[in-house]
Amino acid sequence: MKKILYLLISIALFGGCEEEIPIEQLNTYTEKLVVNEVFNNHTPFSIQISNSKSAYYDKNPEILGPETITEINLKDGDNNVIPLTFDQFSRTYFSGELPLPGKSYKLLINSKNFTNVNSTGFLPLKINNMNSTWIENGGIDMQGNKSDLLKVTFTDDKNSKDYYKINFMYYSELVDKFNSFEFKLNDILSAVSTIKTRDGGLLFSDETFNGESKTITAIPPAGLVKANTTYKYLISIEKLSSEYWKYYTSLEMYRGGSSGSSGTDLFRGATVIYSNINNGLGIFAGTSIKADTLK
Repeated sequence: MKKILYLLISIALFGGCEEEIPIEQLNTYTEKLVVNEVFNNHTPFSIQISNSKSAYYDKNPEILGPETITEINLKDGDNNVIPLTFDQFSRTYFSGELPLPGKSYKLLINSKNFTNVNSTGFLPLKINNMNSTWIENGGIDMQGNKSDLLKVTFTDDKNSKDYYKINFMYYSELVDKFNSFEFKLNDILSAVSTIKTRDGGLLFSDETFNGESKTITAIPPAGLVKANTTYKYLISIEKLSSEYWKYYTSLEMYRGGSSGSSGTDLFRGATVIYSNINNGLGIFAGTSIKADTLK
């Protein structure tokens, strides 16, 4: 009898949710400009513009250039114009100027067939007092074997809320490339709020160490660089603007990213990817990068 009762309740619930919606009441989808530019202190601006409709097709995005874009204007916080040139090969608008840490930049894009868009992005100040070292056979890896101990120390800025991304990598002489590796997370990296990224990095904030000096360690699997004759490891830390932090964390959660200690959250709701492009989609934001190569 209980089973029949549950069945009747379920039918009533699903039936009650069913409602026909006239087609004329559905909102018509409007295509938008998508801006893709995360600038840093090491490379000049390189701005890519595309059409939002490409997100719904299993193909490369439709990259837009002067045939559609009628004006693209980039200025720094003092209203100095930064000239941009369109490169036909890469389909990007680039400048010969490096973004400067501590500066804001304003972007305006006008086009023929889309609503005009604009955005403001900020490049955070450089990371203070970063020092990276490694100790041969100074730790125990996840398999219980003696392995190298990597350490990086830096000082957080007490006057701002800061967001970071860290990457520990080893150098493969076979493929001439730095690669990420798995290691046991500890301290701030094991916090629930820490997010793993697709490239092996970890996103975290200064919530628990604001204004303090912080040391982060990693122990790679034993033997990864034993035969290397040149580079051994690379440690990179980025300080992300708040806009880039919101975009990156929402993007990783959308992709199914996991936290430092609890793994993928199967019960979270739908994730909306953050955008700071007014009237459009995408991201225009900065990240300051500092990296040390260890031999």
